[in-house]
Amino acid sequence: MEELLLVKTCKYCQEVLVPCINEGLTCTICQGSSHVRCLKRGSVPGGLAGDLFFVYTCQECSATGTENFARQNLSWLQALVLVLYHMQNKSGGLARNGFFHWRHHIVNFIDCNWDILFPNEKQRRKKWVGTVSGRLSHYSGYLFVSGSKTSFNKPAWWTLMYPKVTPFVISNVYHALGMEKQKAKMKNEKRTMNDQEQFKELLGQYLGDEALMQTVDLIDNSNIEFENVAVANLDQKKSKASKRRNMTAPLNETSKKLIKIVAQNTPPPIKLGPPAIPITTDDSLQLYKEPVPKSVSFNQNLLDPMCHYNTSLNSISRLKMLKLATKLTGGIRKEMILSPYSGIYLKPYVRQDTQTFPHWLKMMAELQLTTNKSQIDYVLPPRSSIDYTYVQPEHIPAINSLCNQFFWPGIDLTESLQYPDYSCVAMYKRLIVGFAFIVPNVQYTENYISFVLTRPGWRNSGMGKFMIYHLIQTSLGKDITLHVAIDNPALFLYQKFGFKVENVVLDFYDKYFRDDTKGSKHAFFCRLER
Repeated sequence: MEELLLVKTCKYCQEVLVPCINEGLTCTICQGSSHVRCLKRGSVPGGLAGDLFFVYTCQECSATGTENFARQNLSWLQALVLVLYHMQNKSGGLARNGFFHWRHHIVNFIDCNWDILFPNEKQRRKKWVGTVSGRLSHYSGYLFVSGSKTSFNKPAWWTLMYPKVTPFVISNVYHALGMEKQKAKMKNEKRTMNDQEQFKELLGQYLGDEALMQTVDLIDNSNIEFENVAVANLDQKKSKASKRRNMTAPLNETSKKLIKIVAQNTPPPIKLGPPAIPITTDDSLQLYKEPVPKSVSFNQNLLDPMCHYNTSLNSISRLKMLKLATKLTGGIRKEMILSPYSGIYLKPYVRQDTQTFPHWLKMMAELQLTTNKSQIDYVLPPRSSIDYTYVQPEHIPAINSLCNQFFWPGIDLTESLQYPDYSCVAMYKRLIVGFAFIVPNVQYTENYISFVLTRPGWRNSGMGKFMIYHLIQTSLGKDITLHVAIDNPALFLYQKFGFKVENVVLDFYDKYFRDDTKGSKHAFFCRLER
């Protein structure tokens, strides 16, 4: 414990290394310390927040003249603390009340970043997922907190007991706790404190700052407040049921499609007019009721074939479209994009294609040549490239509009912003000409392609083929499934990539398409086995 209290100074900026605020690494040769921000390479390998688990050799002591980093062998406790700390700081949008799901978030992050966390382990153990849940449960109470112990009341969601304490500090204090327990055992001394109390005491000796030692508020099961929460939840469920009955009572028998859309958490399209009034029924479902005259029925609004809406509910997408730089550059980015799903930086472009010449561009070129045929020296202006990028908030309004126009009303793809790694948006200058999305981890080893679209006039040019290829490359090692209408010629494109029909789903699109739709409502369920 004495080594943890040593005062270290950065060899580059001459400032003191402060635990949990300005931490750094110590060279194994010269014992000189350096802040993470003062490293010559800019950051540690992998880019994980709070990651100091390296054997570090500074530039001056290295034989190659560059900084060397060798990953220490991480225990599962260190890995879980590091992953949760990184997700809290870099992927807060995935959390619910500060908690992360142990399988969908924690296990998936470890799976995606296995080479960063465990580069020395070439083969994974078959039961490593069970190890994750076991470690979370074992250290519950003084290192990790389950959602069932708080007002959040979700048993499969976890967070850190000390959110502001970095993984390096927790690892050192836990090691000191183990030494104290071993000394007490050798001396046959009876312990007066449990692990939680002793860990908190050692952490206070190391940090000395109560602001950094703030913990997550727990609920005492013997407290009366727990009963009040249960009663409140029961009353809330009753009020939800009564609200649903009150909302569905005035609907007539012909409004069955509206009931289906509400049941699937999909808000119905709203025409322009008076402002919408949000009606919150629970945490995951928010309906929008519009004050309409008595002469206008909900069924007429829903089934209007010529009415297409911008269904984006994300205010960020609207705010970004107001920026002058976005208007001038058409939303094209030059900086890296931080993914809230994987926590890695994505390149601004997936691909820039200057060779593809779709039919729409050929027609525009012919019109320009015909219009300027009187000018002998007329030369066509250079053609811009087709840019394939990851989805961003400013794309959502246009994508939702295309989905409402070419698929069915009420589609909102704002949720795709949570996992931009699994998307591909094709743009020509400021025009979105195609997009493709895949939903990760619908099952543990399966991803699902939800939407693929190319604008008419831009089809049969290889754009859809590249976007599907990109989605397949993002899902290496996992099966990919999709539904496609039995009369949709896109089935042949999927078969070229190896998709095989597993079964036929009758009336799959019945809950989405209008009753007078001419296309087939049956679908093939296809799978690409990996």
